Amino acid sequence: MDNSFLTWLKSAVIFGVVLGLSGCDKLNSQKSINTETDDQPTQSQPIKQENTSKSNRTLLTRAFTHSPSFEPWFVRYPEQESLLRDLYEGLTAYDPEGKIVPGIAERWQTKDNKTWIFTLREGLRWSNGDPLVAQDVILSWQALSQSNSPLRSYLAYLNLKNAKGVLEKNKPFKSLGIYAESERTLRIELDKATPYLPEMLAHISLVPQYKHPNVIAVTNGAYMLQSENQQGIHLIKNPYYWQKNNVAFERVAYLPFVLPKLIEFDVVIDVPEVHKDLQYFPQLCSYFYEFNLNDPNVAKTDVRKAIASLVSVTNIVNNEIPTAIPSSYFLPKAMLNGQDSRWEPVVAEQLLAQNKINERHPLYLNVLYDEAPLHVNIAQRLVGQLTQSDMLRVDAQPVSWQTLQTKRQKGDFQVIRSGWCADFNHPMAFLGLFYSKSPDNKNGYANAEYDQLFEQALKSLNEKERSEIYLKLSEKIQQENLALPIFQYTTPVYLSPTIMGSKKNPVGVIYSKDLWRKIES
Repeated sequence: MDNSFLTWLKSAVIFGVVLGLSGCDKLNSQKSINTETDDQPTQSQPIKQENTSKSNRTLLTRAFTHSPSFEPWFVRYPEQESLLRDLYEGLTAYDPEGKIVPGIAERWQTKDNKTWIFTLREGLRWSNGDPLVAQDVILSWQALSQSNSPLRSYLAYLNLKNAKGVLEKNKPFKSLGIYAESERTLRIELDKATPYLPEMLAHISLVPQYKHPNVIAVTNGAYMLQSENQQGIHLIKNPYYWQKNNVAFERVAYLPFVLPKLIEFDVVIDVPEVHKDLQYFPQLCSYFYEFNLNDPNVAKTDVRKAIASLVSVTNIVNNEIPTAIPSSYFLPKAMLNGQDSRWEPVVAEQLLAQNKINERHPLYLNVLYDEAPLHVNIAQRLVGQLTQSDMLRVDAQPVSWQTLQTKRQKGDFQVIRSGWCADFNHPMAFLGLFYSKSPDNKNGYANAEYDQLFEQALKSLNEKERSEIYLKLSEKIQQENLALPIFQYTTPVYLSPTIMGSKKNPVGVIYSKDLWRKIES
């Protein structure tokens, strides 16, 4: 094992536990309990009293409602990630609309979607002036593979060559499929074709970290750490950032959020209060009920279509979680390209009758959901709508969160409350749930046509062709009613009226470097 890697790994700072990776069910997760204590200041210099008035063009004020973290492998909350994205930049990043753009890699290319060449920008430097080279990225990923971070599994989800063996300690860490062909050139090799790799590389766990990660003052993003204590975290512009001339704010202050002082901040993500000036950013999270397609009662497409036609997602959402986005489509709205505007008239009774279901021989449905208040309320409204038909008999069964997960894993359900949150902004993060060979496929769907289209999209080098396939797959999910979508979740965000440069994006990312202040006359 080489000494530079040992030094890198042994000096890594480990803080806690992070939420899921490849994709996760945010609403399936038990409520997080913050057991962290306030960290001691890492630097002793005093913090000057700042002028935080909205006329200040050089200072941006942001809020944090949980203990901040400087460790990209162990983030829990949106504002923790915001801080890290100000300090670090990966191979790719997001623009204000949430689309993927070059980060420290100025370009990339592939001939087969399996072997990728990433070219780093010329003259990249860390905030202390040291050169940032391809080997720094490699060391960071290798160290992640040897850490105890739950996000280490993201390397396997990338389809990175040998990642599974490395994570299971069956192969040496140096066999990870990432190599330096020069100081500016990275070669990434995958086990299978993955045309959306650039979208996946914006994940916060993959940002490069300095060879001594406990030296948190050395970063490569638009900002660097100036000082930190219990009163807040103060950043200053990184003089070595490759795009420093386009960064408007010289300083960024992350300060504790205290009610009811919302309007004293410029940016607050995941606001813990209701306020008239909030915006609601769509998340890459779908809340839905899942059918067990191995159950004969819901195995037929016409039966599922009839069930779905009885449900008004708008009435459920507006009454229970009005800030969410009602949707009867499985993919998030931004990925549908207007596909969700279509409407098909359905008469539930006719479809049920064609399948020998009537008032004398009704369809018996068992609906499982967890017993948290929000899920109970949504389930009750859903069941109320379904039981308006005399052809249905619904047994609503609340269970513990753990029981719900166990039954879903075992396929011991008929209709079950579920959800999915993607870690990257691409349709395949959702479409893979119905690919028969995917470990995330829990409803038993196996369709040769769907699988063929899915695999064709992985191999295609034509972006237009891939986009058309994604829409075909989404339409197939819709036509066969493979799930019963209810809503897309949102994040409450406060932006001062003077702050420009931010857009309502589906990844919930707001880089400080993209913002500037409009001075009101």
